[in-house]
Amino acid sequence: MDSDSKKQFWDLKPYWCQPWSIICFGILVLILSWIFLNNIIFTSILGFFIIIWWLVFLILAPSSYQNFYDKK
Repeated sequence: MDSDSKKQFWDLKPYWCQPWSIICFGILVLILSWIFLNNIIFTSILGFFIIIWWLVFLILAPSSYQNFYDKK
């Protein structure tokens, strides 16, 4: 993949939708879940959904964008 096309995808996103903010928010949610609830089952389930969220927004969305514009 060309780094310029990845850069263009993330340049279109606001600061709260950048990779660093998505990762930090997911980690923060897991930490707060563990601190306040202290329940490994709930935190694990939440972690599973956060990993899915990361896969969609950090891997699949940029690669879909790349594939879409490569075909043009």
